[in-house]
Amino acid sequence: MPNTQPRATDPPPEGRHLILVGNGDAHLHVAAHAERLIRHGARVTLVTRQDFAFSDWLGGMLGGEWQRDDVRLPADRIAVHGGVHVGAEVVQVDRYQRRLTLTDGRELDYDWLSLDLPPVVDEHAIPGFYTAQGVFTASADDLWQLRQRLESQLAGAAARLPRVALLGGGPNGVELAANLLALGERYGRRLPVTLIANDRKLLPGACHRANRWLTQRLHRRGLQLELVAKASRYHRGQLILDDGSGVDADLLVVTDHLKPSPTLDMFGLTRDENDAIDVDAKLRSRQDPNLFLAREKPAGRSAPLTTRERNALLLASLEEAAGGESRALHHGHNEHWKALNLGDLRDIAWRGPLWCRGRWVRRWKHRRDRREVAHYLGER
Repeated sequence: MPNTQPRATDPPPEGRHLILVGNGDAHLHVAAHAERLIRHGARVTLVTRQDFAFSDWLGGMLGGEWQRDDVRLPADRIAVHGGVHVGAEVVQVDRYQRRLTLTDGRELDYDWLSLDLPPVVDEHAIPGFYTAQGVFTASADDLWQLRQRLESQLAGAAARLPRVALLGGGPNGVELAANLLALGERYGRRLPVTLIANDRKLLPGACHRANRWLTQRLHRRGLQLELVAKASRYHRGQLILDDGSGVDADLLVVTDHLKPSPTLDMFGLTRDENDAIDVDAKLRSRQDPNLFLAREKPAGRSAPLTTRERNALLLASLEEAAGGESRALHHGHNEHWKALNLGDLRDIAWRGPLWCRGRWVRRWKHRRDRREVAHYLGER
């Protein structure tokens, strides 16, 4: 591909330049609303070789409801919203000149840079991790591989089913665990699944009644729960928990023993003792104000952001930067209903102390999700 960077004699392009590096959920949301930034005079460029994955459908894909092509959203559809896609990766960063060098040789100058790079498994988090028969993250490719592996064994009536342990609670862990159960139910077999989480409730942000209903329902479907627990090591087919007890596990699905993408290292940002980068309440690096980091915890927040809260916060922060106007950003815990696909047509939704469940939640969630996907693809 030829180098398309303008020559020194060319007139500079109009508009300040925002570059999005990475195919994470927050960048999918920003790409789907790039016209809001463009209205403020910004140029928006997305740099990633990988397509997006619609995270709200990953659980359903694991459970057999969606196919891999359903959850993949082409990165080049940012063009529908006025942005530009560059199918490359960053190989060199000059933060002082605000310049990126890409794998195809071109150089891109930026005014603002946003990083949303999916994390990777921390292989040192649990001793013996990789002696398991398989270790999978919550990425679309990993979950698809896990589903294919499980389906081949579920389809063989005489085959012993592998024992699956999911490390990491919260809504994401619950949704994946429920859909692993659903995958077995599609074949009329009970897949042995254990969810290990260091929380007292399955959904820390939901009320007691919602958690009680959800816990009872998953128990009836065969889920083994280990709450207020941490895995300390893996040894001979067992996860050893911090209280000394063991959980049989052949396959591991990891959602919280993760570390930042190695690509972040080339940006030379200082990390604290928890391997975190200091950002303000608007996800802006305190060390480099031209840099936004979607996956860091914003200042002033005691609890982690949900995916939708993070997406909205990043878009609002970038829009404020592009518009040059400072305004309060509201991102409270209870502004929006949250919903989970439980894989059995009876989903659950909650908003602070309010909650509901049933088939109508599934229908509402499907309409909302399909509307978001259609908007990004330009299928209005």
